[in-house]
Amino acid sequence: KTGWKKEFVENSVPVLPISGDDMCADIVMKASGHYVPVSEFFAIQCGRLLENEYYPTPFCDGYNPPATTTALRHRRSNKKAVYIDTSSCRYNVVRYVAATVGWEEVRHDGPVHVVWVDTSLSENRIMKLPRGARINHFPGMIVICRKVDSARLLNKMKRLHPESYSFVPTTFFNYNDFLRTKKGVGGDKWYIVKPDSGCMGKGIRLSHAPKKEMFENAVVQSYVQDPLLIDGCKWDMRVYVLVLSVDPLRMYIYKDGFIRLCTEKYHPPTLANADNTLIHLTNYAIHKKSKKYSTNCKRRFSYMFDHIRGLGFDPNKLWDSISDLAVKTLLSVNEQLKYSYRAAFPDESNTGDSCFEILGFDVLIDRKMNPWLLEVNHAPSFTCDTILDYEVKSGLISEAVRLLGVELDDEKMRAVPRTPEIRKEMLKRFAKRKEEHEASVVKKFSLIYPSRSEARGVEYDK
Repeated sequence: KTGWKKEFVENSVPVLPISGDDMCADIVMKASGHYVPVSEFFAIQCGRLLENEYYPTPFCDGYNPPATTTALRHRRSNKKAVYIDTSSCRYNVVRYVAATVGWEEVRHDGPVHVVWVDTSLSENRIMKLPRGARINHFPGMIVICRKVDSARLLNKMKRLHPESYSFVPTTFFNYNDFLRTKKGVGGDKWYIVKPDSGCMGKGIRLSHAPKKEMFENAVVQSYVQDPLLIDGCKWDMRVYVLVLSVDPLRMYIYKDGFIRLCTEKYHPPTLANADNTLIHLTNYAIHKKSKKYSTNCKRRFSYMFDHIRGLGFDPNKLWDSISDLAVKTLLSVNEQLKYSYRAAFPDESNTGDSCFEILGFDVLIDRKMNPWLLEVNHAPSFTCDTILDYEVKSGLISEAVRLLGVELDDEKMRAVPRTPEIRKEMLKRFAKRKEEHEASVVKKFSLIYPSRSEARGVEYDK
């Protein structure tokens, strides 16, 4: 394919800038003292499996690639062939990871085991899903990502369990409720207005005295005015959570990720600086357009944990609070998710794993080490603008697809035609095998629901 851009790097890490409608990412890797062009690796994906053709080593955690494509075929011959449909996916890193784990792009009229799409799950998409295939979104999950719907759910839980849901900022979606509450609030309070279906920071603004029209298709939240700063700048965390099932709920949290710093020093909101989004909003889409932006505006969790440790706080305690935040957020919507899932997949033999989803939680930390939920993204971006993006996102997707255990599905399908008693016993054994499989492949993910802590389990059951 002509028109590929060549980007050279001095270290041995591939760079994945996405450009136009190219089916392959632009990768040039320096390996063994020479640069390897993108075509040598993607010869695998494009079907040109040439004998003894070397390709760059994928930098995915836990993957030990064969040296040649001949060796790759030998490795695949001992495994069940897994086919993935990425025709509705624009992220080349997904195709790249699929190739590294030995999955193949679906062929015309061929079998499909996994479907990866970028948008939320429509009824039409569910009806077209082949029997036994999995798709990377849950029906109804968008409810937790819409600002108004999520505000209703989380506000309800906060009224019932105020201490457990203290991570939810005070949120209003009704002007009259706002007026009644504001009477007892001091005059120095600021609010942040978020459009219901907005993304990438579009339409977000600060207001000292929100007007009635600001509540139309939007929510108004209390602005957290004492954020923890790094290098004098406000920042937030992008935390990735893998949902393997909603009935029953099964969740993992990814221990790697990045923080995103603002490009201008933080100052508490005033009438003079309230419109300066580079001070107050942490959305990456806003800051990457700033003249002050640099790759240093994204940093790994490890840097942030070292910073917190240097301030005398325990990063493990903070991470535990963030994991708890993620679980309680999903619990607030889980009954709706169960209903939507069973309506879409009514077959009694369905074990709840026809869908999976990687969610992106945006979390703000204040100076007292309290985490605050900013929003949940049901379709977090997997664009790789930097080497850090690539390292985190490829590792995330790679381990996530391994946790699916697609290779075990044949064992599950054998239980379907049996009598109810035998099927129940076989599915019970299958569930145990699946848990064993997850334990054998998990590295940077950790199981957060069901909780291994008895005390947490009792709290979640409430």
